[in-house]
Amino acid sequence: MKLSGKTPKKWRLNYVITYLDAEKANRYRQFVLDTLISAATLRRIDYAIDIEAPLFDEIHDKLHTPFQGFVADLVRFRSSSNSLSSIKEFRAIVDGLFQDYDIFFRGDPFEVQSQLQKFLKEDPFPEQFCRPLAYPYTEFHNGKESTLCITEEALQKIIDDKEGSPKNSQWLS
Repeated sequence: MKLSGKTPKKWRLNYVITYLDAEKANRYRQFVLDTLISAATLRRIDYAIDIEAPLFDEIHDKLHTPFQGFVADLVRFRSSSNSLSSIKEFRAIVDGLFQDYDIFFRGDPFEVQSQLQKFLKEDPFPEQFCRPLAYPYTEFHNGKESTLCITEEALQKIIDDKEGSPKNSQWLS
């Protein structure tokens, strides 16, 4: 996204992950969120995750519909001066990763859909968020404070190296 001499346009994008029910959410949540976090990390895009966001609560209360058992997570993305993708490029990446998952027509256990841009005004980007830096580093922001962090995998590799574990321990059963 860094263009020669131009200031990159800031953007925001929310994705809703809908699971058929709580059991499917427990089973697939980590896979879906890890995939979205990896995409954000590779493109250096800020993100904030709201597990079991109350997106279907109003529908649950008013109607007995097919939405009754659904569980939803909300993942918010925002570009920064370090981001490497425009909104169009990032949307294409995420949509491409999850294009064949559909709860309604295919009966998949989850689906990932972008939220309409008009709803972003009602849902400001939170003060607690993660900003990916050069892998494996991430800054965790809480208001004006930030903390430098490393990924769990990188930390485990450091621990394994220190303890003399095999280099390719991820391949061991």
